Amino acid sequence: PDIPTPPAQPQVRHGDPVVAKPVGKPGSWATTEDYPSTDLYAEHEGVTHFSLSIDTQGRVSGCIVTASSGWPGLDAATCKLIMKRARFTPALDEGGQPTSGGFASAIRWTIPR
Repeated sequence: PDIPTPPAQPQVRHGDPVVAKPVGKPGSWATTEDYPSTDLYAEHEGVTHFSLSIDTQGRVSGCIVTASSGWPGLDAATCKLIMKRARFTPALDEGGQPTSGGFASAIRWTIPR
């Protein structure tokens, strides 16, 4: 699976809200070892797009699939793995206080060769 790295964030001025940012590399949230065995055996591949809710502690509080890979097993594995592994620097409001935020991306499920 492949998760693209988000673009660098612009420098923040005092008083500007800040979006939640991944801690570490999003590509480590799902690896080839995580490929669901049923989907691997059936040679299912695809891209699962997802949207996350991030709490004030930087933890994922919700995950929804916004565009299916076409395979329920791959889609379910996406949210299961991300809920378990993804961590964020929380979003900040205009006052610099942690606030809830969001993040959206995709995982490309490709059978390892």
